[in-house]
Amino acid sequence: MGFRKSESEYLTRSHEPFLYDETPIIDNKEKFKKLLKLSEEDNKVSFREHKLVNMDLSGCDLRDLDFWRASFEKCNLTNTDLSRSVMDDVSFYDCQIRGMKMRDCNARGASFRYHDMEGVDLSGANIYASILEDAINQDKIVTDERTKWFRMTCPEEGPFIAWKCCTDLRVVMMLVPAEAKRCMATQESGRVSKAKVLSIKSIDERESYEWAQSTVDPDFYYEVGKWVEPANGFQENRWKDSSPGIHFFIDRQQCIDYQAK
Repeated sequence: MGFRKSESEYLTRSHEPFLYDETPIIDNKEKFKKLLKLSEEDNKVSFREHKLVNMDLSGCDLRDLDFWRASFEKCNLTNTDLSRSVMDDVSFYDCQIRGMKMRDCNARGASFRYHDMEGVDLSGANIYASILEDAINQDKIVTDERTKWFRMTCPEEGPFIAWKCCTDLRVVMMLVPAEAKRCMATQESGRVSKAKVLSIKSIDERESYEWAQSTVDPDFYYEVGKWVEPANGFQENRWKDSSPGIHFFIDRQQCIDYQAK
C-alpha cells in the first residue's frame, strides 16, 4: 500500500526550499486588512511563509487563503474562520485559538503544541503529521467522519498484524494480541505494549532471519517466535508520538518506505 498519494505529495513538498531569505512579518492589523482586500482582487496574493504577530484576528473571515508554512505568534484567533485555507506546516506560538474553524483545510504538519484546542473545528480537515502533543483539550476538538488522521488507523480492539523495519532493512512481521495497549497519533506509525515476532525477512522476502536489531536501541532484538515488550515501558498518551512502546506500521510497504527515506 505504501504512503497515501496525498501524503506522499505533502512529504515531497515539505522538503521544498523556502521562498524568502528573510521571513516577511505582518504585525499591523490595518496592513493585514489591506493585503486581504488585495487577495480578493488578485488570487495570487498569499501569506506563504509569513509571520503574523501580535494581532487580534478573533472572529475574522480568513477563508480560502494560502498560509503554507506561515506562523501565528501572539495572535488572538478565537472563533476565526480559516475554512478551506491552506494550513500545511503552519505553526502557532502563544496564540488564542479556542473555537477556531479550520473546516476542510489541509493542515498537514501543523503544530498546535501547548494550545487550548477546545472547540477548534477540524471537520473535513486533513491533519496528517500535525502535532497535538502537549496541546490542551484535544478531546474537545470538533471533528466529523471526513476528518483525516484524527482517529487511529490501527484497530482499536482485537489482534492485528503489525510491521517494522530494523537494521540492515530486515522486515519484522508481528502479531499484536487483543490485550495489548495500542495508540497512534496523526501518521501511519503507532506504538503497542506487546507483540509476538512471527517472521523476519529481507525486503524482497527472499531471505529469512532468526533475529533483527532495533534501529533505535542497539541492545534490543526481535527474535522469531518470541514476545517483545518495550524495555522502558509504554506511554499511553497517543499524541506523544516519539515515546516508549513497540513502534510499528500497519502496512509492510509503509515501514520499508519510512526506513528507506
